[in-house]
Amino acid sequence: MTRTARVEPITQETQDAILVSGWRVLDMTDPDTPQEISRHDTEPEAIRAARDYEHDTSNEPGSAPDDTQDYDASDPQGGKDLP
Repeated sequence: MTRTARVEPITQETQDAILVSGWRVLDMTDPDTPQEISRHDTEPEAIRAARDYEHDTSNEPGSAPDDTQDYDASDPQGGKDLP
């Protein structure tokens, strides 16, 4: 079954600011029970891990093909091989 992953910051709140101490990848296939897959120091690392996780599960029997969802809005190709 193709899985759905989400990247989100790991934050710590202080009186003056909200600090981002890292990034985590969550399996959101079942939105009622998200499961943490991995933690990363940078957002690009977490994005790569989320893409790899979704891609790997799309190769399982009976899974829908990976749609290469765009995690980085600054990438005009959105991770897709477009002509």
